[in-house]
Amino acid sequence: MKTYFVMALALILGACALPETSVKTGSPRPTLIIKGAPVGSVLVVDGLVMGQAEQFNGAPNELIVEEGLHQVEIRQGNVTLHAEKAVISNGESRTVTVNAGGR
Repeated sequence: MKTYFVMALALILGACALPETSVKTGSPRPTLIIKGAPVGSVLVVDGLVMGQAEQFNGAPNELIVEEGLHQVEIRQGNVTLHAEKAVISNGESRTVTVNAGGR
C-alpha cells in the first residue's frame, strides 16, 4: 500500500508540471525617417498628416508604418516640397531625404 501511495504521489506531482511556452514576435514593423525637412513642414503619408516632418529625423523618432506601398509627401503650407512613392518591407527603415532648395 505504501508503494502504491508513493507511486500515485509521484504521478500526481509529475502531472502538475505545466508545459513551457514561448511567444515570438514577427519582424519589426517598417519605419520612415525624414532627413532635411525644413522647420514648419509637415509629413503626409497616404493623405494623412502625421505631424511636423522634422520630428521624424531618426534621432530619436521614426514613424512606424504598415508594410507596403505608401505615398510620402513633405508639405509646407500649400506647397509640396517633396513627394515620392515608397515600398517598405517589415524590418526596413526607409530614409526620405528632402531637397527643398532644388525646386
